[in-house]
Order: sequence, then C-alpha cells, then structure tokens
Amino acid sequence: MAQCIVGEMDHNEAIQLQAAEKYVLGELPPSLRDQFEEHYFACQECALDIKAAAGFVDNARHVWRFAA
Repeated sequence: MAQCIVGEMDHNEAIQLQAAEKYVLGELPPSLRDQFEEHYFACQECALDIKAAAGFVDNARHVWRFAA
C-alpha cells in the first residue's frame, strides 16, 4: 500500500480518522473536510473508500425506506 501525502492530511491520518466514512456522512468538521478533500482528490485509495461508503449509505437508505 503506497502512502499518499497531499496537503496537510496524509493517508494514515485519513484512515485513523475514518475520514472517508465521516466525509460521506457529513460528520467531518469544516477544516478536516477541506484537508481531506485536498487529500482524496490525489489519493486513489481514499477516493475508492468514498465511493464504497457512499454506495453503502445509499443502499442502507434504500433498505430502511422499504423496511419502515
């Protein structure tokens, strides 16, 4: 696994913060959100994490809508 370092947030920090998941859920504070956005535009692994998290959230909403 290559380490991506872009802007002020590096890949290890993004993983430790669960930044992709929190980003998709809107739970990152603005300053961390901005740092993560700078990072993931250049980090393929984090971009894929965002895509996976967004897909999971969309599917979960779909399931909950029909379960209610």
